Amino acid sequence: MLRCLLWSVVIVGMGPALAWGQRTPEQAVAGMKLPPGFSVRCIAHEPMIRQPVSLCFDARGRLWVLQYLQYPQYAGLKPVRQDQYLRTIWDKVPEPPPRGPKGADKITILYDPDEHGVFRKAKDFVTGLNIASGFCLGHGGVYVAQPPYLLFYADRDGDDVPDGDPEVLLEGFGMDDTHSLANHLKWGPDGWLYGAAGSTSTSRIRNPHHPNDPIVEFQQGIWRFHPLTKKFELFSEGGGNTYGLDFDRHGQLIAGTNWGGYAMLHQFPGAYYIKGFAKHGPLHNPYTFGYFDHVPYKNFKGGHVTCGGILYDADLYPEALRHQYLACNLLSNAIYWHKLEAVGASFRAEHGGELLETDDPWFRPLDLCLGPDGCVYVADWYDRRAAHLDPIDNWHKDSGRIYRIEYQGGPRYPQVDLTRKSLAELVALLRHPNKWYRTTARQLLAERRDPAAYAALRQMLEQERDWPALEALWGLYASGGWSDAVLQLGLAHAHEQVRAWTIRLAADMPERWPAGRLSPQQLRALGQDSSPVVLAQLACSARRMPPAEARPLLHSLQNNPRSVRDTHLPLLLWWAIEEQVTRWLATTSTSAAGQSPATAAMEWIAPDALTRPETRPLAEELVIKLARRLSAEERGYPFLAALAQTYPPSLLLRGLAQGLEGRSLPGVPEPLRSLLDACQREHPEDPLLRVVQARMQVPAALAELRRIVAQPQAPEKDRLTALQVLQQVRDPQAKELFQAQLRASGSDTLRLALLGALEAYDDPALADFVLQQYASLSPAGQRRAVQLLLSRPAWTWTLFQQWEAGRFPKAHLTLDHARAAVAHNHPPLTALVEKHFGKLAPATSGEKQARIAWLNLVLSREKHADATRGKALFHKLCAACHQLHGEGGKIGPDLTTADRHNRLYLLTHIVDPSAYIRPEYLVQTVLTHDERRLSGIAADQGSTVLLTTVVNDQPVTFSVPKADIADIRPSPVSLMPERLLDSLSDQEVADLFAYLQSQAPPSAPSAPPAKEQTSTTQPAKRRPLRLALISGSFEYKSDASLRQFRKLLEERYALECVLLSAQAEKDTSLPGIEQLQECDAAIFFTRRLRLEGESLKIIQEFARSSKPIVGIRTASHGFQNWLEMDKEIFGGDYQGHYGAGVVCEVRPAPGASEHPVLRGVRPFRSQGSLYKNPRLAPDVQVLLTGTIPSGQTEPVAWVRTLKGRRIFYTSLGHPDDFQDENFQRLLLNALEWTLQQPLPSRR
Repeated sequence: MLRCLLWSVVIVGMGPALAWGQRTPEQAVAGMKLPPGFSVRCIAHEPMIRQPVSLCFDARGRLWVLQYLQYPQYAGLKPVRQDQYLRTIWDKVPEPPPRGPKGADKITILYDPDEHGVFRKAKDFVTGLNIASGFCLGHGGVYVAQPPYLLFYADRDGDDVPDGDPEVLLEGFGMDDTHSLANHLKWGPDGWLYGAAGSTSTSRIRNPHHPNDPIVEFQQGIWRFHPLTKKFELFSEGGGNTYGLDFDRHGQLIAGTNWGGYAMLHQFPGAYYIKGFAKHGPLHNPYTFGYFDHVPYKNFKGGHVTCGGILYDADLYPEALRHQYLACNLLSNAIYWHKLEAVGASFRAEHGGELLETDDPWFRPLDLCLGPDGCVYVADWYDRRAAHLDPIDNWHKDSGRIYRIEYQGGPRYPQVDLTRKSLAELVALLRHPNKWYRTTARQLLAERRDPAAYAALRQMLEQERDWPALEALWGLYASGGWSDAVLQLGLAHAHEQVRAWTIRLAADMPERWPAGRLSPQQLRALGQDSSPVVLAQLACSARRMPPAEARPLLHSLQNNPRSVRDTHLPLLLWWAIEEQVTRWLATTSTSAAGQSPATAAMEWIAPDALTRPETRPLAEELVIKLARRLSAEERGYPFLAALAQTYPPSLLLRGLAQGLEGRSLPGVPEPLRSLLDACQREHPEDPLLRVVQARMQVPAALAELRRIVAQPQAPEKDRLTALQVLQQVRDPQAKELFQAQLRASGSDTLRLALLGALEAYDDPALADFVLQQYASLSPAGQRRAVQLLLSRPAWTWTLFQQWEAGRFPKAHLTLDHARAAVAHNHPPLTALVEKHFGKLAPATSGEKQARIAWLNLVLSREKHADATRGKALFHKLCAACHQLHGEGGKIGPDLTTADRHNRLYLLTHIVDPSAYIRPEYLVQTVLTHDERRLSGIAADQGSTVLLTTVVNDQPVTFSVPKADIADIRPSPVSLMPERLLDSLSDQEVADLFAYLQSQAPPSAPSAPPAKEQTSTTQPAKRRPLRLALISGSFEYKSDASLRQFRKLLEERYALECVLLSAQAEKDTSLPGIEQLQECDAAIFFTRRLRLEGESLKIIQEFARSSKPIVGIRTASHGFQNWLEMDKEIFGGDYQGHYGAGVVCEVRPAPGASEHPVLRGVRPFRSQGSLYKNPRLAPDVQVLLTGTIPSGQTEPVAWVRTLKGRRIFYTSLGHPDDFQDENFQRLLLNALEWTLQQPLPSRR
């Protein structure tokens, strides 16, 4: 065997000359800021190491470093095609080393440390690697991720030289994007090798050791490989462009993220997570019916990339940092720590503090590693450049540093070699306070697999009651000491994590699951555990169990009320059921559906859970999902119908309706007739039944929907639903109806929907019809009409002909419309457009660079920029799509976490928005079979694709059935328009950038710059009235309604509105909620938000303070964990409603017409369902009542004075109510009454 080249470098000097702005290691350390007691030391730097991306200590205390020098291009390969996201198609798949092309990457061992851990010598273990993105030590060698391969370099004699060519363990990891590859290999406590996979590379994994295993395709997620069985698994799917993963002391997997506003994801086995759906498509399982988001996070700081994190588990650093998540923030040149708190089966998190910050823009931390000394080691890429947008390889490849973060000056670096430890010593190390010793000792036990260790490990498992018991359990499993006795010990253990991990380990290996050893009674007992951690793991493991064991366990879990209360259990239970159902369908004949054993095999929802109030909501949700799953394919129809013997037909109908959404069938499938007949008998007037039948082309149902659309007195919500179904099923008799209603309707909402419905009919004459109606449409309707006419070449031709002839307003067609017309590739149309608009070439790169340079100069010289005036410009120009400081829309990226301190970065993205588009905000162009051309940001919805665009500064979403789509492809043009800043003065540009780059929202409005005053005693300006609008009623589109109301308030009155919007009903925290504490009053419009902890505490403290409150509609049940707010604060008694779609006549209550809140409010109609409030608090005064046609009357608005503070509530609040001047006046009056002062007018 060749001797390796051993070389040493004394760390003096820098080698090559410093680049502009680059600091020496000493200068870099001097500029770093750390908390009191902490210090930092550079323990290795260039030229010893360069471009480090991953660190790992071996059992001898030596530091191994992966140097990523080949990035960003593979050696020996040529890019055939590359898109704007740098996804590359290469000319070939390289052979594995040593046959494939040699690159510049290498894995280097640093050794011979001094007492401070400064390594004095280095040697390369392997060189010539070609885009090697991760590595891990173990089992007598080194595992290396070099996409498309997972390689193993054996070094069984431990001489630091590979024994030969690497073994190919896996093939097919994605190569598309070299900043988004398989990365960060790490041993799990169960002995599997875990790794992350980035977002932009598609992997199709083939396992040479198990050639009959199916290929596993995914784009982003966590994967794992077993070193002994050579099995590969996708552990979880989704999560974004993850770089970095770690396990906490309980073995929970925490992964990094590139989503701003969050710092990590908690990865459950077999779970599905949020991903960039627009770019990467749906999750590979189409029946997930949901996904998990990030760990809820509060007080986020820094850029959107959180990478290379670890759970600090040692005893050197202060107590506050122990067991917390420490991670790199690449774009902020910092390392932050994040406080994790266990909540139910998972966590919530908040910004803990800054561990290391610097003003050095070259500091680019990528990876953290816990050392044997308890210190955290930092891999610093050290490069001014961080963004991967530019494919040009101008990275600074001569630099790189590794730092040691010390506490109280130490400690001395230890001399360690755990390879020399005995079995007893290794078992004892499993109790060590430093996780490095525990994980290294456990790994050595797994490699030795010596039965002599088992007795001590079992004794440890029996005696310990905290995390050391887990270490013993993991040690037994990884070293081969698992047995039935261990299983029974673990299941009965006092610690919830031990019980959970016992279940997980037993089910992970099919041969280790004791099929038949656990009776149904024992399985049901497991499902009644009191710990949500155990319940979550049971649900995860039920996916892997044989059906005979899984069914009683899942039934028991559904009957456990704790499953209903936990945020994660409902989806985990569904995913377990879905896995079992899908396997069953793949192996069972549909002819067996009517046979009782076959039907029972589909009964995965416990019937008794449907009868108990505390478990019914979850059980009903699961029945609906099961019906939706079975309706997705024809072979599921017989089983769906047979389930009507066990579950309520009305629930099965809801699932069937969801499964058919956006689809239509040529007729009623014969197997489903019995189910529809049962629904007809049970609820003959059910509108949902009518919709399902219409999708199956039942003539009577289609006729009824046409009747509803044609009926002016029908509730608009019902008319819109009927219209949408008729459009989706392409009802040929509906076209003339839609045209007639467009002429007759006075509702702008309905006319907009009618225009969208007409888009589905390929009739050239419709262009002339729409143009005839154009003058009668509202501005929003006219914009929608133009969008419709641009969707088909023939219609677009008619539109531009009319425009050229002067019969269409000249100003109503813009350059953007001209570009859309040319995109049809219709030569006569293109000639007509270019006759008037010229050649439609985008601005050249040179023109844009000149504009960027000029604006940069403008911003440099403007000295009186005002962030408050900039905020108003932001709301005018940007807020329809972007959020900043918790305010604005959600179509585009949240700017709060962007690299906003970098002015050139902002200017580049504003002036040239199409140069780079984040994957999840990519505009997709959809071509339909009937030659429509549609575009928008796409979201996969199973059988349909939702496209979101912006019309009239408001998000507009419309669905396209997948069956109608001929082609869908990404557009190179951003939804964000070019020349956004051209209409602004230099002063306004400066004001806008002052707000965009502000660290917090401005607290008060300012006047334009004025000459300096000579007086030095100016009176202090009073802070404007600050009003919080708390939004989270997704059923009633509270975001859109409150945004519209805020616009009205800020246009008329001198006050500041803070809109705080929930992201999802299931979230346990509300971004920006701390701003509520600084507000003078609040409007609540939420529905069953599952807020917990600090977010709920802030809500409760405000609601119980002396400040005024206005509650709208679902605020009566606005917070699932504080439903008492209705009685305690509003004085209400919400008991459901009388049903949707009933017009409510709203009138003053007897004796209330003179109340100030009703000033200028006339009787009006509301489209929303009438809420039942039978027993209001005795101290409320009812102001308005609502009466429905059947005669029921209920209070719909009242006031209350509670301990001196004033409260107003209304059960009205349908989106249409916000269009009514009477309702607007009601809310304005209510604000003035509760505030006990007029709203200050804007002069």
